[in-house]
Amino acid sequence: MPLHPPLVHFPIAFYFLELVLLLFWLRRQDPAYRRFALFSFRMGYFLMLAAMVAGYVDTGGRFPVPKPVRPHALSALVVFGFYTLRAGYWRWAKEGGKFYQRALIAGALIGTAIVFWTAFLGGKLVYD
Repeated sequence: MPLHPPLVHFPIAFYFLELVLLLFWLRRQDPAYRRFALFSFRMGYFLMLAAMVAGYVDTGGRFPVPKPVRPHALSALVVFGFYTLRAGYWRWAKEGGKFYQRALIAGALIGTAIVFWTAFLGGKLVYD
């Protein structure tokens, strides 16, 4: 039984939850929302790594990745790279100020869009 399909839903949900929590944080200025968003980000990141490993194993561990899977796999690598940059921002950016808030929210918006595109490409593999 392939592990990637059931596992991949968790990082998608956690990354979207992070975006929603950051928007609540922006609106209400309650630091608890930012802390919960960071927790959601971390959960999404670690589960994304697990989903990527499972996806690679599910394709038979071949390199290069089989041609029908290639667009989805490349998009997943973009997600990995983008969220790794975001992890660095979460870790080392100076907290506070409008730029900090806007950068976190812009990153979450862009990241969520890339994740949804990757999910769309994965769905096409299953349903086309």
